[in-house]
Amino acid sequence: MTHNELDFIDSKIKELINDKTFYDFDTLKQKIEEILKTSKIFLVENQLNTKAVDMYLKKVITKRNEILKTKEKSKIKDETQTKYYLIETICKKYEFHSPKKLIEKIEYLEKKTLSQLEKIAMEVE
Repeated sequence: MTHNELDFIDSKIKELINDKTFYDFDTLKQKIEEILKTSKIFLVENQLNTKAVDMYLKKVITKRNEILKTKEKSKIKDETQTKYYLIETICKKYEFHSPKKLIEKIEYLEKKTLSQLEKIAMEVE
């Protein structure tokens, strides 16, 4: 086995991790098996070493899940920022005679969904 073989396998595994396509468990396992078959080091008596497949499968699934969680957190953060931006924009369109009225309006708007806030913002323009 050469160092190049491991580099090749690592690069293919990284490509699979970063692949945006959704794969079910069996498809991921098949893709990993195809990658590992390119090197003789993972063959035991001309059969693919199942422990190596399981190890790489765990690595790929874990990394792909981490990427998804990170994207989901980012999406939630963006939606929250957008929501409060819309609330601020809506409130700027009104004149409030007391801080109490402003707070009441903000509390009312916080209960709305993002799409409801977008509709309200369009109406007040």
